Amino acid sequence: MIMNIRRVASVVGCLTVGAFLAVACGGSSSDSSSSTAGAGGGSEAGSGNGTAGGDTGSSGSGNGAAGSDIGAAGDIGAAGAAAGGDNTGGGDNTGGSAGSGTGGTSGAVGTAGAGTAGAGMAGAGGAPAKACKGDGDCPMGTPYCGTAGTCVACLGDMNCPANRPACNLTTNACVACTADKQCTGNRPYCDTGTNTCVACLAKANCAANEACNTTTHTCVAGCTTSATCGGNAPYCGPGGFCVQCIANGNCRAPEGTCTNNACTCDAGLTQCGGGGGGPGPGGAANACVNLQTSTADCGACGTRCGLGESCNAGKCGCPDDGLECNLQCVDPTSNPQHCGACATVCPGQQNCEASKCQAAACTAGLTSCNRACTNTMTNFYHCGNCNTRCNAGETCTAGKCM
Repeated sequence: MIMNIRRVASVVGCLTVGAFLAVACGGSSSDSSSSTAGAGGGSEAGSGNGTAGGDTGSSGSGNGAAGSDIGAAGDIGAAGAAAGGDNTGGGDNTGGSAGSGTGGTSGAVGTAGAGTAGAGMAGAGGAPAKACKGDGDCPMGTPYCGTAGTCVACLGDMNCPANRPACNLTTNACVACTADKQCTGNRPYCDTGTNTCVACLAKANCAANEACNTTTHTCVAGCTTSATCGGNAPYCGPGGFCVQCIANGNCRAPEGTCTNNACTCDAGLTQCGGGGGGPGPGGAANACVNLQTSTADCGACGTRCGLGESCNAGKCGCPDDGLECNLQCVDPTSNPQHCGACATVCPGQQNCEASKCQAAACTAGLTSCNRACTNTMTNFYHCGNCNTRCNAGETCTAGKCM
């Protein structure tokens, strides 16, 4: 009897203290994925799997948010209950089990249970995005939907125009040829490496005394020694035909580099306006230009700068901080018709000095050139005297264009 009374007292005491301190008496612990439950009840970890990736190739999002729960204060031993947080990874999430309190004094707020986040697994990657599902999805230029789901220029020869009658089925592009049958005239053979019609592919395609230059795919004079070669191809090359050069020493600057038995432009220069070898022995004048400085080919072959402009770093512009007005370079610091800006005309007989119109005479040391106050020792537009303008690429130093 006394033992039973002691046992009951022990239980009541534990429950009373446990309710106050939020310590479970003889309670069971939560899953390995959740924190130990307080008097208000802990939360269990959400568990979930990410949704599998679809056609767009995006992977499933699969990380569940951590369960967050604070047990509610028990009213005279009322049980605190808190559900675990939702799992945003797409998996199911079961809330934490409700904590239960047995009668006693007023229960204190339970310690927050920190549920471990459920880790959803990433979905498998979907198939790559498709550019088309039918010809109607394709734009001009690539109007056909290929078997790989991408828009292409052609699917067969019937899709190609007369000037490019063959469809390269590897690249799905219209080309000049894919076989000899598409080539005629003096270029009856198809070079399948470049998909172009050529005069020859091998010596057998040329006359008995000729050889096939496999770089240019043309029939040229055959040779065994350089003695039988001449003109712009004075050397007997390794292929048994006459060539322009065999080594760099056979060329001269600015086409001083021998490439594929032809003299080509030196480093930093580009061949514009023709090509085909240039100034090898017996050759024509060279067409090698510096695209960074050439006013006739500025930045690219055929890009010509305007009147008075120079080419700097591949771009046309007015020299010496000049300004382009009415397609002509002027000095805005002294030009009375464009003083400081295009079309800003100095009235009456005023001079233009330092980009401003003034009624006063030019400052000492400057020369008045038709109302333009300039330093003729350094001015590109009036170098040495009022009427001397330097050429593009030159500078005015000590009154001389250099």
